[in-house]
Amino acid sequence: MNASNLYFGLGSVLYALTKIDGRLQLEEMQTVKELLAQEPNGDAALYAFLVWAENDESMLEAYNFGMRCLTNQPQSLDETTKKHFVNIMIRVANAHDDISRKEREFIQRFRREIRRL
Repeated sequence: MNASNLYFGLGSVLYALTKIDGRLQLEEMQTVKELLAQEPNGDAALYAFLVWAENDESMLEAYNFGMRCLTNQPQSLDETTKKHFVNIMIRVANAHDDISRKEREFIQRFRREIRRL
């Protein structure tokens, strides 16, 4: 697997984060696009995000898929990358109002799970 697959996982997890409150917010989607445009493989992450959004898939399915992508590449997921992905998630969650309790719990879960990789 290559780095674009790692980012495909990130895009899937970001979609799940944006759906945690029930529906995708315009501000969150815009922030996702802006942040991923700055990433070296952001096009892969954005593609994954948009595919999930286009099909209005469940957040749990997207999260599980994204975590499988990340789990399959533990050598590419160093501590710096893990922190960077968490920071992206925090910025997306902040895009629409404050971070909700559900979003905070989701990000904490993600952080715990990737620490084990």
